Amino acid sequence: MIKHSRLLVIGLLLIGCNDGPTNIGTVPDDASATDLGAVDRPVATDNPAVDRPVATDNPVATDNPVATDNPVATDNPVVTDDGVLDASAADTGVDAGALDAGVTDTGPADAGVTDTGPADAGVTDTGPTDAGATCTPGTETCNGMDDDCDGIIDESGCGTHLLITEVVVGPDEGEYVEIHNPTAAAIDLSNVYLSDFHDYACYLGRACTFTGGRTLAAPATSDFVARFPAGATLAPGAYATIAIKANLTLFRGIAGVCPTYHLGGATGDAGVTLGTCIGSLPMRATGHMTTTVNAGAGLTNGQEPVVLFQWDGSAALPVDLDYVYWGTSTTTNPQVDKSTTSITLTAGGSATFLADTAPAAQQRIGTIANGAAAVRCNYAEGAERRTGGNGAGGHDETSEPLASTWRVTSAPAQVDGSIPALNATPGAINNCR
Repeated sequence: MIKHSRLLVIGLLLIGCNDGPTNIGTVPDDASATDLGAVDRPVATDNPAVDRPVATDNPVATDNPVATDNPVATDNPVVTDDGVLDASAADTGVDAGALDAGVTDTGPADAGVTDTGPADAGVTDTGPTDAGATCTPGTETCNGMDDDCDGIIDESGCGTHLLITEVVVGPDEGEYVEIHNPTAAAIDLSNVYLSDFHDYACYLGRACTFTGGRTLAAPATSDFVARFPAGATLAPGAYATIAIKANLTLFRGIAGVCPTYHLGGATGDAGVTLGTCIGSLPMRATGHMTTTVNAGAGLTNGQEPVVLFQWDGSAALPVDLDYVYWGTSTTTNPQVDKSTTSITLTAGGSATFLADTAPAAQQRIGTIANGAAAVRCNYAEGAERRTGGNGAGGHDETSEPLASTWRVTSAPAQVDGSIPALNATPGAINNCR
């Protein structure tokens, strides 16, 4: 679709990757780069001026050494023999030589007086930190929150299939989509696709027919249907990032990490600037239709769907894995609705999709500003419909209550027209507290 104007990044930007999570409440933590607003939950590194910092070891006084006794003699100075033998008993006179200085007391040192100066803060506690003054421990659930107040969002085992977990739409060279494997087994990505086109199912080399008078939309040069590399896998609990633009040197400068995969054109690495990100792998065109990834691929700031789906090239219909939509739906960039779509099969006949949630009933994520991110905060997908849909296991991915399962981070401060950092966590669990 037609791209909105976006802020260009000037030069390489040195950033920190979400290293200052947020303070609870309505007042943003001044030390934070990732405040998500009034609904945030506290995190382990909140501003100690606002949240109650905790250490598992009490501060101790180590400022000044304690006082020790002055060296003492183990015996009083004694007279020594003058070395002359007498006919009588040993000489009891005082030796004219120097007195024996004695031996330093080897007993325990005097404990001294307690230091009255400020107590030493001690070594940073490596245990769980304070979750904030208002955190009340509860049962950990799949809601994107730190319910048990241990400083950790325990979401890893909450999902049953691949998930989209983060989206950044600007600045241009920092655009990416993050996916996550929340299961206990590695997932083969060879037949997994990522697309930003609402009629992605009709972009796989087979004809589509519609009922109700709808017609197939023509994809714009910014749209893509990209397939992961052959043999690619995602380990249990792992995250992968897909850079949308081709300059990975700039991507690393903005995001702070190299992407796992990149689009970069229909033929893979053509025109891509890898820089130090030589391990990043190119996504593929679908293999069933040419030019499904082109040099103009990009995410529209104002509104866009992103769909993660699976198809082995021969099944009647692709299977949805996850779906997000941000911004305000338009006629040129609408929400996904396959309810009236049938696919013409190679062997003859057709296959028709089940009904998706009506676009008017679909929830959306808010608009994402440059430098901000849309982040998944519920890995169990909330009250998403689990049966009768076009997704894995019968899920209706278009029914997910995105307004409650996702959040949009605040944009970082801009300096001289540039964006010094993304308010995002590429390749890691999201900050949803």
